[in-house]
Amino acid sequence: MSAQQTDAKSFIGGLFDFSFTTFVTLKFLRVIYGILVVLILLGGLVFLLRVLSLGGVGIVLGLIFVPLGTLLYLVFARMWMELIAVLFRIGENTSTLVALMSSGAGGPGSPGSPGSPGGPPPGAGPWGGGPGGTGPQTPYTGGTGQPGPFS
Repeated sequence: MSAQQTDAKSFIGGLFDFSFTTFVTLKFLRVIYGILVVLILLGGLVFLLRVLSLGGVGIVLGLIFVPLGTLLYLVFARMWMELIAVLFRIGENTSTLVALMSSGAGGPGSPGSPGSPGGPPPGAGPWGGGPGGTGPQTPYTGGTGQPGPFS
């Protein structure tokens, strides 16, 4: 089965996913943005033609402000689409993280986590801290070798 057929099948399957575990918005976002770009450009063209038909000073103002307004609308449409894409990607990445955490990868017993055999002792944070988090074991030097403001 080709990649396009698989994408089409997952898109249709996602439409009928009533548990909302599959996001189809990212697949459809390109189409929505394309439609928005066409509508904004057509609207700008119609508005420019309308302003030009009035004549007079409107021609000069229309030639300056209509393209700027159209460009501004395109920028805002792009920003909204990117915001939507970011929100859905955050949701997908969070789902992936939850799946990884529930499968045991990166869980409490994995190497490198506090309390595990290969990890730091409990209570040890980025500034040292002994067992039980009793405070720094060595003074903070800030990488200079001299005691820093938090020593």
